[in-house]
Amino acid sequence: MVEADRTAASYVTGHGLLGGRTAVVTAAAGAGIGGATARRFLEEGARVVIGDVHARRTEETVARLAGEFGAGRVHGTACDVTDEAQVAALFDLADEHHGGLDIVVNNAGLGGTALLADMTDEQWDTVVGTTLTGTFRCTRAALRRLRSGGRGGIVVNNASVLGWRAQAGQAHYAAAKAGVMALTRCAAVEAAPDGVRVNAIAPSLALHPHLAKVTSGALLDELTAREAFGRAAEPWEVANVIVFLASGYSSYMTGETVSVSSRHP
Repeated sequence: MVEADRTAASYVTGHGLLGGRTAVVTAAAGAGIGGATARRFLEEGARVVIGDVHARRTEETVARLAGEFGAGRVHGTACDVTDEAQVAALFDLADEHHGGLDIVVNNAGLGGTALLADMTDEQWDTVVGTTLTGTFRCTRAALRRLRSGGRGGIVVNNASVLGWRAQAGQAHYAAAKAGVMALTRCAAVEAAPDGVRVNAIAPSLALHPHLAKVTSGALLDELTAREAFGRAAEPWEVANVIVFLASGYSSYMTGETVSVSSRHP
């Protein structure tokens, strides 16, 4: 008899926590945290505008989600967060279809592996440009629009436990994610008078097909062994924490980075 995995989690059904609200989610056309967040938001009653650098995948994801949740609740466009015009176009969709927005999830980020002594300027700029500067650019757009909307709102940024911890070959990514944490704290202080909350999550290891393609099996095994449950998180488990931060249940939280892992320092 095979013993059940006691660490496995059961999928949580929607409870209408985000009913009537409009959310923009970046990097949301894949099988990772962004895609899981878009789906969980829809299950919780939100309208969702997704952006992703992959145009074809974005179109396919919008069509699939619209088929499940209704065409009026899902829109999207290709969006490279390093391009200001594309960021503006993504946010314009929320105005065009839903008269504004309530929630922004900045999920776009880019990793890589290179020892610092061997790292090129291009490698550094590529990772930091997408992961930190892209988050800055989308947070700025969110705060401008939420402030002008006058109804408050929520921003959730995707950081990482590497913003606290050290890992060889990850200096650019760790620096960018630590920057996301600092950006979150500063933005929260500035946005509070407008009724806007800004928080971040810090996952450790959420396994999805793209990560498996770009990461060696040996490294994934090593990282998995460090996890308290002895397994990677499912992307939807991380998305559940984003739902919490986007909902009224976290109404007095701002400027916080929530570890979705046992690996907080």
